[in-house]
Amino acid sequence: MKTLIKLVRWISAFLAWCLFLYWWREAATPGWVSPRAVLYSLLFIVGVVAAAIAYSTFWILHNKRLANRGKRGFVSFYKPPRFEADALGRRLKLEHEEDDRVIVIRNVRDHKEYLPEPTPGTMA
Repeated sequence: MKTLIKLVRWISAFLAWCLFLYWWREAATPGWVSPRAVLYSLLFIVGVVAAAIAYSTFWILHNKRLANRGKRGFVSFYKPPRFEADALGRRLKLEHEEDDRVIVIRNVRDHKEYLPEPTPGTMA
């Protein structure tokens, strides 16, 4: 699917550059530009700009509607992992707050303790 999308983009870009060069050739050659060609060029430019604005507006409104509903398609909300054991299977005893600056890790026989660093004057 990615290859197909990339191919369509390359072909679209090539055709757009061909059209660009064609119109520059038309504009640079004296007597070749008719009022009809100028009108078609302006209509084409206006059409492309209007389509880009309409598509962008649709996409923004679509995303706002999804955000208001709280659903984001197939993307799930972040769920914090649950730490119950380490890689060796030892239980983890978490007794610290999120704002503690230093955490002391102590190995006790069958578990690990995560404790805040003792403040001066107290013993742990």
